[in-house]
Amino acid sequence: TIGLCSAGGRLCNQLDRKQSREATMTAKGKHSPPGKGNIYAKANEVIVKITGGDTAQTFEVVEENCKPGFQSRAHYHIKAYETFYVFDGSADFQVGDELFHATKGSCVHIPPGVPHQVTSKEGVRMLMIYSPAGTEGMFADMHALTQDQLMNAELTRQLALKHDTVMIEQSKDGRGKGTILG
Repeated sequence: TIGLCSAGGRLCNQLDRKQSREATMTAKGKHSPPGKGNIYAKANEVIVKITGGDTAQTFEVVEENCKPGFQSRAHYHIKAYETFYVFDGSADFQVGDELFHATKGSCVHIPPGVPHQVTSKEGVRMLMIYSPAGTEGMFADMHALTQDQLMNAELTRQLALKHDTVMIEQSKDGRGKGTILG
């Protein structure tokens, strides 16, 4: 087929369409009911609804339910784009030099390399999309830590870095602040 395809003939186009149809027919959809998925709950509840394995590592979809007083550590992602959609509550998103107050129905998009931090006084329920996938590994690793290990800022910084996340803030006492991100 290489010679046929390099000739640019109709047969090559037909073969491409046939292969595409076959790939589509073997792929399967996924339904993730409310409250179901890969759940990582410590201070917040993080539910990975669509995993990187479901999408050939192109993206993952995560629901996070943050309690009142939530604050992530300031961080950025090396390769991943991150998009948030707020379902309930509200949160302040410090994205680079800009501050966005996001309420129900708001969407905040953050490109790779842009420092950001999320704070919610009243609590927030949001959907997060990471592309490419890989952040679930961080949630899983953080979830496996003891409470004392979670408070070790250097340990959580190293785990986050292993999963495309660079922590850029550390509290004065050396302990991490926030929840799942340290």
